[in-house]
Amino acid sequence: MGKLIRFYNQNVRKVWTIVLIIVFALMIISAFNSMYKKRSEERNKEIQSGEYIQKYHNESESMVSGGYVPDSVREDFGDLIDSFFSYCKNHEPEKAYGLISNDCKQLLYPTEEVFEEQYYKNKFKADKLYSFQSWTASDTYIYLVKIFDNMLATGSGSSQEYIQDYVSVVKENGEYKLNINSYIGRVSIAKKYSKDGLTIEVLDRYIFMDYGIYSLKIQNNSGSTVLLDSMEETNKTYVVDEDNIKSEAMLYENTKDDLTIIPNTEKEIQIKFSDVYQEKNMIEKMVFEDVRVDLDMKMKIEIDIR
Repeated sequence: MGKLIRFYNQNVRKVWTIVLIIVFALMIISAFNSMYKKRSEERNKEIQSGEYIQKYHNESESMVSGGYVPDSVREDFGDLIDSFFSYCKNHEPEKAYGLISNDCKQLLYPTEEVFEEQYYKNKFKADKLYSFQSWTASDTYIYLVKIFDNMLATGSGSSQEYIQDYVSVVKENGEYKLNINSYIGRVSIAKKYSKDGLTIEVLDRYIFMDYGIYSLKIQNNSGSTVLLDSMEETNKTYVVDEDNIKSEAMLYENTKDDLTIIPNTEKEIQIKFSDVYQEKNMIEKMVFEDVRVDLDMKMKIEIDIR
């Protein structure tokens, strides 16, 4: 203790100089911390008010339609897509399933087990990474997703090899949900053709990136068996768009029994057509050129579905 007092008495000026330097340094650090905190608070306010560059800026530039996903929904959409594919990547398919729209579930994945078998296990068998980019951002918000091997984890593969998917964002019961597996959405048509006791109603169009599925309800009170397509040729059933471009029915997915309506019966069927999704392109009519009545008499049916 005596040594410390003697040291202090001999070095009073040096000791107080060091103390003042330390106090001054602490004051400067405190001032910088205060400035940083204030700037962080200001930046958070800017982010909340939309004045600061948000997340998913690059991913929101649309590849086809041009422009960007609007700032007001950019983060909501990006977070939704991130959450879905992160759940899949992290092997939590039950959580991913909860982010799919009811419409998509009913059409493609009516149960979680079906989703796991047909989507999750097909695309996420190994350790995967993903990226996404806005495809169109005007009437419909569609994103291109690329799913590729995590080369650091697997030690194999190439970043040039990937599984491709398209997802679209829809609002359902006040929440944003995803349509996946290239499913864009459903459009109600509800247009009818009626003649001589035969009524064909085109109910809905289920739109995919590479094709459309149309649901039809057919009632036959004509007294004759009606076959919608003899299936002897491949180009006799088709839809026509506003540019007069035909898209043929992919009838290899149907049987003759599907297309046959016996007298005094009603049935619902689905027919797939090769109409590739194009934004703002309207399908105007559905045509059956090779309808057979009682298997021999031919007739043509055109249904306006605008």
